[in-house]
Amino acid sequence: MDENRIVELLTRKIAGEASAEELGELSYLLTKYPDSVYYEALLEQVWEIGKKDDIEDLAGAFKKHKFKFKDDLKFKSYSNLKELFNRPAVFAIAFAFLFFSAAAFILNKYDQRVPKQRIEIIAGKGVRKEIKLPDGTLVRLNSDSKISYDPDMLKNDQREVKLTGEAFFNVAHDGNHPFIATTSKVAVRVLGTSFNVKEYPGERKSETTLLQGSIELTINNRSDQKFLLKPLEKFALVEKSSKAAATNNNSVLMIEHISPVKLGSTEYISETSWAENKLVFQNESFEDLLPKLERWYNVKIELNDTKIKSFRFTGIFIDENVVEALEAMKLIKPFNYKLTANEIKIY
Repeated sequence: MDENRIVELLTRKIAGEASAEELGELSYLLTKYPDSVYYEALLEQVWEIGKKDDIEDLAGAFKKHKFKFKDDLKFKSYSNLKELFNRPAVFAIAFAFLFFSAAAFILNKYDQRVPKQRIEIIAGKGVRKEIKLPDGTLVRLNSDSKISYDPDMLKNDQREVKLTGEAFFNVAHDGNHPFIATTSKVAVRVLGTSFNVKEYPGERKSETTLLQGSIELTINNRSDQKFLLKPLEKFALVEKSSKAAATNNNSVLMIEHISPVKLGSTEYISETSWAENKLVFQNESFEDLLPKLERWYNVKIELNDTKIKSFRFTGIFIDENVVEALEAMKLIKPFNYKLTANEIKIY
């Protein structure tokens, strides 16, 4: 968009000096760039201000400038600056230039002082969302999770996102801007790859699973330690106590090779199948399955029986609702459940 040309033509039009050809060009530009019509109203205000301003004092300054540079510059002969600036188009262009320059300077300073607003995407319980970041990275956000990022991330040295909950990342390759996903416990640094990060508030385990490429992982309070993962490896940070921080004495670190779960004739990766709308679990206790079922179906489940908590299940849910899921689990292990208005009680 040629803003300078539009301002010039509008100025000549307001001053009554525009030719028919210039008016035709202006009409074409305003049709092509309709947002620029606000310049006309602004310049009309500038024009009214200019007609009222006294500019006699500029003549002396111009004479000094002309005398100082008379050997270097050829000046068109005007009797004084008043004659020059009394030409409407010249005055309006000069005033508009100063106005826009000052506005740009002020806005730039304001932009530097005011923190950039981050964009936050939230997926509630029972909801999964797919997001495309400004750099082209695709993110699949799991239920009860949120992610935030700078909309101008490519203007920074690195592409940084903050995650609460679980997300699967298919990172767009960019060797000049490393991609960093941070949680409350870990930071994952990559250039371009596919990986999954899971860390829900209140849960003691933080997991990062790599499918393709390579990643460098650091623990937030142990930045001197770096862990490099290879494809189909999973990093887990498990806190011994949910109340204490992930210190050296309170956490266990594990790196293990992930194995597909075979159900029927199909193999699934339980850590990432949720991104394909499949809830896959292998030999998991009912107690460990509870938070997954609550997020997946957006329900509250109450289970206090210790024996039932220890029941283990392997399976997959795709299109089943919560009642169908519980009925299928009852075929494996015996238990009862009761639906109320706000929750499901298992006994």
